[in-house]
Amino acid sequence: MRKNILALFLALFPVALYAAFDRIELCSPSGSACVGVWSGPEGTFWDLSVGGNKVILPSALGLELRGKKPFRETVAKNVSRHQSDTKWTTRFYKKETVRDNFNELSLDFVSVDDPTLRLGFILRAYDNAIAFRYVIPGSGKFVIEKELTCWTFDGDPMAWLTVYRSPATSQEEWYLHRTLKTVGDFGRHFNEEFLVGSPAVVEVGSRYLAVCEAALVKWAGMFLAIDSYPGDRTALCARPAPRKDNIGLVAGRAPAKSPWRVVAIADNAAQLCSVSDVLRNLNPPPEGGEEAFDWVRPGVSSWDWWANSNHELAYEGVQFEKRSVDFAAEMGWPYHLVDAGWYGRPNNGETVELEPVPEFDMQGLLSYAKEKGVGIFLWMHWRTLQANGIDATFAKFAKWGIAGVKIDYMNRMDQEMVQWYEKVVKSAAKHKLIVNYHGSFVPTGTERTWPNNLTRESVLGNEMNKFNARCNPRHHATLPFTRFILGAADFTPGGFDNLHSCEFESQGRRGHDCLDFSPSSDKPKIMAQEIGTRAHALALTVAYDSPLMTLCDLPERYRGQRGVEALRSLPTVWRNTKVVSGEIGSNFALVRETFDGAFYFAAISVKARRQSLDLSFLGNGEWEMTSYSDDPLRSTSDAKAISINARKVTSGETVFFDIVDEGGAVAIFRRVEPK
Repeated sequence: MRKNILALFLALFPVALYAAFDRIELCSPSGSACVGVWSGPEGTFWDLSVGGNKVILPSALGLELRGKKPFRETVAKNVSRHQSDTKWTTRFYKKETVRDNFNELSLDFVSVDDPTLRLGFILRAYDNAIAFRYVIPGSGKFVIEKELTCWTFDGDPMAWLTVYRSPATSQEEWYLHRTLKTVGDFGRHFNEEFLVGSPAVVEVGSRYLAVCEAALVKWAGMFLAIDSYPGDRTALCARPAPRKDNIGLVAGRAPAKSPWRVVAIADNAAQLCSVSDVLRNLNPPPEGGEEAFDWVRPGVSSWDWWANSNHELAYEGVQFEKRSVDFAAEMGWPYHLVDAGWYGRPNNGETVELEPVPEFDMQGLLSYAKEKGVGIFLWMHWRTLQANGIDATFAKFAKWGIAGVKIDYMNRMDQEMVQWYEKVVKSAAKHKLIVNYHGSFVPTGTERTWPNNLTRESVLGNEMNKFNARCNPRHHATLPFTRFILGAADFTPGGFDNLHSCEFESQGRRGHDCLDFSPSSDKPKIMAQEIGTRAHALALTVAYDSPLMTLCDLPERYRGQRGVEALRSLPTVWRNTKVVSGEIGSNFALVRETFDGAFYFAAISVKARRQSLDLSFLGNGEWEMTSYSDDPLRSTSDAKAISINARKVTSGETVFFDIVDEGGAVAIFRRVEPK
């Protein structure tokens, strides 16, 4: 029988001829950003002005629910306003104190034709962002067939976008710098609707607007589609991932709240880096406060997979892993990650038992690591975890003494998978395990609620150097203003076999077989390499946010090498972070303060530049500055060359770093104690 699917709100664009309810406006605390909401015969709409200039044109709002009458004209009922200005503290982020300052408007959209039909709407206005969510009132089951939310722009603006052909994706893509219409038309040329990932960073005049979502819980994750309208207008419109069981997009029971739909506002690229504050503010704090997660320890992890695809595990087993544990202990890193292979090679993970292969002495490794003060992370395929039972597996791991898990290959963000993520992190918290999601969707601020989820992937990261040249300095300088504005990413930086782009050839093209795990193999040992100078590689370990920072290279490629001391006891969470300068796809520089009063500076650049740093952030007295920067005479030809210097500085100075093409710099400042 044909299902009667009716619209809760119509998605037609034309501006209303008259309003069923007049425009209701909400402005941010400073008055810089103002949102209008109104309704007319064609539906319900919103727009956004910043500094008196319209940056989001009239754009559709609403949801389509199965079996409901259409809302055409609506009236606003139960209108209320609220102000809030609070602060909260955390030890799992890039800053210790986060301010949450917003004005809020809540109301119900009620159908003129049938007053029993209503939809709740909550709108928050921050000075640097606008966020709204839908509330499905009442009780009983519901199915959402479509979301109508759009962000409409004048003309055809340039944007930084990741593009996917299917919602089945690990969200590891390069950022295209194209106009919205160009990407939309390209998809239509192939009879496809390309899906745009979050965030979509759109250039509107001299400003940047970043479209994303927050508090993705019990709902479907949001992709975006590009629509063009008459009158030279272009829109990004919400396209939540469909359920795998084909029951619409979201199935649930009322009352229910959608994730927040967010548009961040930045006057320049550097201001984009504050978006993650808003996303965290839109999520609730952890139950019991962060004190309930005092067992979670941020820090650096060594890793066994990147340089040689974990062949050493197959050839040498636990002895290789022990060498990595030794190096982690030497460097003051609290963790080591054992990647794929410890329980065999899963065939999609369904039937493999999560027990070490006979030749891998897991208990011996765990005892050895415990003596060294190093916690062990274990990799697993998500299907393997599901087949073995989430809670049963985590209970077993807790008994073993495992510190955390890296769960891989989900490659989805439909409602069922979103709910699975929450089930995993909740069970992991019960058993005091840290979670690192790979093959994952992007963060939406839920790390505030679950601090044991220290990081996740959803980024075209350093592992791609094994396969192609897309993870290059231009990409590196794009990520701070795109993917990283959402939250932490397990980019796995820090490779020490450094090359310039003109010299680079991927590991695969040089003959490496990632799947050859035969101990009798006579194939040559071909190691992964990284594009950019040694100083550039070091700078990424400071510039990128990840409270669990996985460093990619092997002990034998770190030990004794120039620059490795910059990685000793490397902090991964910070008391404060300030962006010094930056342009998307060109350069980035920041200063971070540690919890023990030191400061770290990092800078990367695609093209050669002289980077200045005003030291006014330092306190009184003398400071020891140890810098790891490009060698202007040698780094242009030898990417491994690095200049290391130490000298005394004071807060009244300005220092300079000469960065070469694809280069970088790191400087560490520690107070000189009076004698």
